[in-house]
Amino acid sequence: MFKPELWQSHNEYRTIVTKIGRRLSRNNPKYSFDSYEEERQKLINLNLDSVVQFIKDFYSADGRPAKHQAQILRSLILFVLLFNKTKAHTSLTLWVREVLPKSIALTVLIGCTSIEELPPLASYYDFMNRFWLAPRDNYSRQTLLPAGKNGKKPKKIIGPDGKLVEPEDPSTVTTRDIVNDIMDGKPASDNPEAALQKIFSILAVLPSVQLGLIDAENLTMSGDGTAVISHASPFGRHLPSCGHSCPYRSGCSRHYSDPDAEWGWDSDNNTWYFGHTLYMLCCRNNQLKVELPLLMKFTSARRHDSKNFLYAIDDFGRNGPGISPKNICLDSAHDNIPTYELLEHWDINALIDINGRAKSSENAPNDITFDKDGHPLCRAGHKMCSWGNDSVKDAHKYRCPLKCKRIDACPYEKECSPGSYGRTVYIKNNNDLRFQPRISRDSEAYKKIYRERTACERVNNRVLNDYCLQHLKIRGQDHFSFWSMLIGICIHLDARYKATHLYNS
Repeated sequence: MFKPELWQSHNEYRTIVTKIGRRLSRNNPKYSFDSYEEERQKLINLNLDSVVQFIKDFYSADGRPAKHQAQILRSLILFVLLFNKTKAHTSLTLWVREVLPKSIALTVLIGCTSIEELPPLASYYDFMNRFWLAPRDNYSRQTLLPAGKNGKKPKKIIGPDGKLVEPEDPSTVTTRDIVNDIMDGKPASDNPEAALQKIFSILAVLPSVQLGLIDAENLTMSGDGTAVISHASPFGRHLPSCGHSCPYRSGCSRHYSDPDAEWGWDSDNNTWYFGHTLYMLCCRNNQLKVELPLLMKFTSARRHDSKNFLYAIDDFGRNGPGISPKNICLDSAHDNIPTYELLEHWDINALIDINGRAKSSENAPNDITFDKDGHPLCRAGHKMCSWGNDSVKDAHKYRCPLKCKRIDACPYEKECSPGSYGRTVYIKNNNDLRFQPRISRDSEAYKKIYRERTACERVNNRVLNDYCLQHLKIRGQDHFSFWSMLIGICIHLDARYKATHLYNS
């Protein structure tokens, strides 16, 4: 049961920190309150009152009233801000049971006036699990799933172009299907972390917009996914109820501590991993030189980023602060016609690298690839010669560079271009959104805007390494999503702190 009158308001919190904190600093130097001055300023800038009306619907209408909910949320955020700076390191159990009870300074910073007011550890987990919108049956410690659920690590297969052949997404849903649903106003997919995305938007993104850290009128957004390794075993384990003498042991179901994790390919480290994909939409503030997450979404490790982006941008429209980007920068993994059409439908400039490995009957024959500027390359890797527009075929025409005397020799001359005119390729004009975007790929404007795509890579580094998401001993997409939300809030608090000191200096 949630009672708004039990929620500690931001004014009450400021009063506690100001009065008790000042007294601690003046009369009790041993409490080291001043050593947490930076964290104090960040928490003072975090007004939790704006989320009260949203979260109250996640509590039952009767039963025992929930106490200290604001203090629990603030404690979790302070815990993340102090990762590896206290005895707790990244252990929530140590933070609640050993660090907070022994530090009156940290107790005051989370909004409690005494050690006796500190919430117990179980209340933290109850709060964390409350906002996950999917059944929690799979996360139970007694849940059994079929043995071999995750299969074996896939084999490494190298394609004819010398690059890894990544596993196909087992889903039958295509990017065209997803875009059609979005344009029809339907949810692109089930989204159990919708409440967490909404809380993140209310507490982090919207205040940053209001403070001018995010330019809502000229927003350039970038999107990218990163591998998050699960600490769970892909093989699961037998529960104690199934003894070692069980004759059916080899065929028994097993317990998986991270039932959402799957095998995926980490292209950065060039290896297979067992875990999840964290897909983020981010932006950059060039004045402060900081990068800010706008939306964080955990998806299947098998799912391709071209689909991850569509699911993420749909979630951003539904659970974000109600702003629309002017530009969207994506890498070549997102190079597909439905994505261009969706962004064109929303009047957004699409800045996407051409995927040279993309094969489509709409674009070109299978042995024709493209460079990053969208120019077709022949089988030998040479740029084909532009030869005007064919009005009958409604396509742009390209000829063999050997027959146009742009190159002196070609190893595929006899089998590829036996005729005197040479091979010809037509690029349909209905693909203009891909090959002739609103902002030309060879323009300075495109290059300047596209440089902001690295915002996602920098935020990835902050989330995984600076804020230790990869080192947290957590399991399940529900807890990964919750902790990434907290980390995202902390990144915004860091930016606000930097802005305050920059403008005051």
